[in-house]
Amino acid sequence: MTRESFDRLTQTVSGLAEAQARTEATLQQTQSALQQLARQVGGLSETVGGDIEAIAYIVLHEVLAREFGWQVGVLERTWQTWNGEPEEVNVFGQATDPTHPERPIWIVGEAKHNLTLREVERFARQGERARRHLTGEVFVVCFCYRARPEVRARLKELGMPLLFSYGRFA
Repeated sequence: MTRESFDRLTQTVSGLAEAQARTEATLQQTQSALQQLARQVGGLSETVGGDIEAIAYIVLHEVLAREFGWQVGVLERTWQTWNGEPEEVNVFGQATDPTHPERPIWIVGEAKHNLTLREVERFARQGERARRHLTGEVFVVCFCYRARPEVRARLKELGMPLLFSYGRFA
């Protein structure tokens, strides 16, 4: 190898090292931007989820009174301890049927924008735990903006009512 060839090779290697350093710096900036974006999307998801729950409280309150004649108390997100484990319940409250005022009706609900099969299965298990731990009737209900046909079919199989955001049961 000649001195000239060696100098060109040294310059090439030096250029490649500089390019690699710039690429690594750009990659680091990209990773940082992606992490920030993920935090923002997570925050937006929390906000939308909270908004859906707030709408569910209002719509459920009105629909249960209209459809069943129930006197519905406060509906809220809460934590319940069932099987010794705390778990979050999106919609929880109590109602009374004026024709049977001695029997409490517990409302246990799931509120999602776009209800999925996985969420239905998880919520069905939560509903069973609620039934084992609450005294009285337990009304387990899903609330959403939309649900695919297979989700609606599964809810029907489970005997679980689905209430849409516009105030009608599926």
